Amino acid sequence: MNYLIGIIFIALIGYIFEQRRHIKFLEQVNHNQETHDVMTAHQLELTRNKVDMLELTLNTIGYNVERFEASDFTKREPSQEQLQEQLQEIWAEYQQLERKSRSAQVKFEAELELRGVE
Repeated sequence: MNYLIGIIFIALIGYIFEQRRHIKFLEQVNHNQETHDVMTAHQLELTRNKVDMLELTLNTIGYNVERFEASDFTKREPSQEQLQEQLQEIWAEYQQLERKSRSAQVKFEAELELRGVE
């Protein structure tokens, strides 16, 4: 009877250790998934910024993205006034995107530091 109680006691201790190991494993998996989500969101933001800048570049040289989608690849020649207005708009949007990108980069680095990723 004492042997049976001893075996059950040792089995319960082993079961507790196994559950602790499994909890640590699940915490690590959760941490990795959260880090992956942060990195994916950051990459998506960088891609959106790049697309915006490419659209602005196409508009500057006389092409229109909406017309590209309609298979119209003709180039329009803007007047000097239109060019000046577009350049001012582009510069303002570039500065806004740069501030937003800088802010996103700082936020991304802070989240990675919090998660302990180098």
